[in-house]
Amino acid sequence: MRVSVCITTRNRPQYLENCLRSLWDSDTKPHSVVVSDDSPDLEVQERNYQIVQQYPHITYLTGPRIGVCANRNNAVNAILSSETDFVAFIDDDICVEPDFITRAIAQYTEISPEQRNFTILSGISHSPEGCVMASGKLSFRGYFCASDIPETVAIHATIFPRQFFDQEQWDENIFFGYEDAELCLRALKREYKILHCPELRVLNTGDNGKSSLMVSDIGTLTYYEISIEAARLYVGIKRYKNLFPNVLKLAVFCFVYFLHMTVYLWRRSSLQAWPEIIRRSHVQRLWQSSQLKWG
Repeated sequence: MRVSVCITTRNRPQYLENCLRSLWDSDTKPHSVVVSDDSPDLEVQERNYQIVQQYPHITYLTGPRIGVCANRNNAVNAILSSETDFVAFIDDDICVEPDFITRAIAQYTEISPEQRNFTILSGISHSPEGCVMASGKLSFRGYFCASDIPETVAIHATIFPRQFFDQEQWDENIFFGYEDAELCLRALKREYKILHCPELRVLNTGDNGKSSLMVSDIGTLTYYEISIEAARLYVGIKRYKNLFPNVLKLAVFCFVYFLHMTVYLWRRSSLQAWPEIIRRSHVQRLWQSSQLKWG
């Protein structure tokens, strides 16, 4: 079974080098790797390109620089279904455990051939500080929560059947946040199954406090916080309008979201952020895309 890896990177050559080293220190090497580089600086692009050249079977691409979803699509579309069976998406600050690919293949071997192409494996992403991310589900209000039956994944510790991305793509209306949960909702709608595999582990070496998104934006909110809330609004409306249509749930979600968000922004002295949350959410594209369909 062939497992390929899509790596998205931006302005962090030192992380990219560690990420690639962990893949090539693996017991089972990836069948192929695509690095999609969203770095705007030509010097950083050149550094990343030189790092990539140190390893075999890697394709280097410059990214579209319009968000992580577009960058992931750029990477996965460079790997044809005929060239690989499964694909993983990891950011540049992720280091896979040495047995990550080996264990993924072993797990797929235990699944019937008929079900392999409809099974998503999700493991555990952990940080040196002890933060752990695992599969779960979205609550009614769109927050991640635990679940015995997985509906979301720990994206950097996840293996997808490559064929899925011939059917669906990452939603480029989402700049950042909840994009993996939204993708999983579409997978579930297509009757894919998410299987929690705690033996699949990756290390998240990044420092969110130094992320380029963790900067003051509007009021007391950071760019990261506004992007997350915009994405939660978009995914919530898409969930109840398009993916699993329910007029009552859509109405209640919108009411609760706007009520709680208003209170939250007021407490953060950031009511002026409301227009930007709406603008950045791109919810208008959901209403323009099609007429409401209930069923």
